[in-house]
Amino acid sequence: MAGRRPKPTALKLVQGNPGKRAINKKEPKPNKEIPSCPAHLTDAGKVAWGRLCTMLDRMGVLTEADAFALERLCDCYTEILECRELIETQGRTYTSIRGIGDEDSPIEQVLMKANPAVAMLADADRRFKSYLVEFGLTPAARSKVQVKTDDDNKEDPLQEFFG
Repeated sequence: MAGRRPKPTALKLVQGNPGKRAINKKEPKPNKEIPSCPAHLTDAGKVAWGRLCTMLDRMGVLTEADAFALERLCDCYTEILECRELIETQGRTYTSIRGIGDEDSPIEQVLMKANPAVAMLADADRRFKSYLVEFGLTPAARSKVQVKTDDDNKEDPLQEFFG
């Protein structure tokens, strides 16, 4: 599906649904809980999982339905660390010597090429950022997230008249 992602129902309700589109009254509401860390994550991934779970739980946005997205976020982070290490040891570029010409007059051409780990890092970083945005972990994304407090759960006696 191309185009913008749909706005969460809770946000539509708070903003007054300016587009007047139908509101999903049967939207799933997963339980707020910290999912178990997958055993197959690397050590760095498990550390990231713990840090992220703590932070997201404090923010009040982590639910049981977030396990797979959180796992991908940790995988992207691990990939970033691995690419950074490769670039640190191998450098951002490498030289390649290519023979051109024929057997009678061989010529060597020296080319400087980008280390493939640089492109891999850029790709992992793009994916990492998109997952950070999904969880509201960037300043811009955080400004759009609204968390329900205990006061929000209290029933409004006028709700039936002005709902």
